[in-house]
Amino acid sequence: MMLMSLLLILSLERLMTKTPNWHVEKYAAQYRAFLQNKGLLKFQEENTGDKESKKSSPIALYCYLLLPAVVLGVIEYWVLGAFLTFIEQSLVLFVCIGCPVLRSIYKNFLNAADRGDLQACSMYTDQLGHCASQTDSDGSAGAEGKSFGQHLTWLNYQHYAAVMLWFIAFGAPGALFYTLSRSTTEALCDANHPLNVAAGRLMFALDYIPVRVTAFGMLMMGHFSRALPEWLKYALQFDVPAYDVLTQISSKAEVLTPDEHKLQAENAAVEPKVLVKLAKRNVIFLLVITSVLTLVGSLA
Repeated sequence: MMLMSLLLILSLERLMTKTPNWHVEKYAAQYRAFLQNKGLLKFQEENTGDKESKKSSPIALYCYLLLPAVVLGVIEYWVLGAFLTFIEQSLVLFVCIGCPVLRSIYKNFLNAADRGDLQACSMYTDQLGHCASQTDSDGSAGAEGKSFGQHLTWLNYQHYAAVMLWFIAFGAPGALFYTLSRSTTEALCDANHPLNVAAGRLMFALDYIPVRVTAFGMLMMGHFSRALPEWLKYALQFDVPAYDVLTQISSKAEVLTPDEHKLQAENAAVEPKVLVKLAKRNVIFLLVITSVLTLVGSLA
């Protein structure tokens, strides 16, 4: 069932152009607005002197992010049958996976690179919106100096590979929990919200295993011998942001050839295209592993 949903939705996502009504960001923003209007998600500077409220706020945030997934899981278990669950999971996955805005930015970047418009390329790089990826879970700065292709690799992971892995592990509730947490972390980071650090810690935990699974897929689909030492280096490190793990390993798994380096000086789209191809091969790798697990009975 999960394999069928993945194959169906990935095919539809490639063929169709999503409207905002079919993307999780719209509903995540509405959910955050609901929490804000009800006074459940507040800026902590307002609670001066209320130390107990400050301590409980991160836990409350985690509970509010988990609540929709729990409700969805209860509905699946107690209300829906097997066929309706398949339809519901496929719809939720379709809403959660991919990002039309980022795809549009990528296409515009390629067009600007083909024209040789480096200023437009820089502008589109800024539009990627990687605020949360520039901050570690402890709030320290990171991820400076990364290229458009490396940022794109990270965002492709967040919007495809990570959603797939959470869906494979926990079904539609898992995909919903991850995407809602990711969207909220980005929103809190952009607003410089006091809960930004707490949300960053949550995403560090949610990304810890999926990013290493994704990076392993990249070294399998790329230059294995060159990327494996890098993967082993980060495999059990608990102080390295997921962003750095993925970009470092992907840069080892897919290195530009001398000819591509020469082309990169003339066309800024060379590196992004190479890394996007690696990310696409990694999605195929994840689908193959899912198929094998389904055949041996480990997945339904």
